[in-house]
Amino acid sequence: MNREAIISSIAYCGLVCKLCHLANECDGCKATGCNCSANSEKEKGCYHRNCCIDKVISGCWECEDFPCANSMFIGRTSGEIKGFCRCLKDDGVDKFIDYILKNQERGIPYGLKGYGQMTEEEVVQTLRQSK
Repeated sequence: MNREAIISSIAYCGLVCKLCHLANECDGCKATGCNCSANSEKEKGCYHRNCCIDKVISGCWECEDFPCANSMFIGRTSGEIKGFCRCLKDDGVDKFIDYILKNQERGIPYGLKGYGQMTEEEVVQTLRQSK
């Protein structure tokens, strides 16, 4: 998979759609008709997606209110999502993707098995240790 495809698939919440387990069935949340459970479980769709579209920003990391107290920033994957957004905000998209890809090479898988049970601080530290 090419780097530009991965970069363009960074979701509004900071997750990476092209690395998701649904990537073969879904073009990501920035595409029409995505299969993300956060978008499809709610009648109004994903809060973060709708909010970012309304604010005309690429993702939560660009928002002056980050991190807000809504939806995906709470619960069992909140550390992963907040950590990804924090890294995107502080280090930029290119470095963030470098970290993800280098960590995969080091055996840290993308997603719940890699970052999903960590705190925000642990996620940022794990991402940055791949420098």
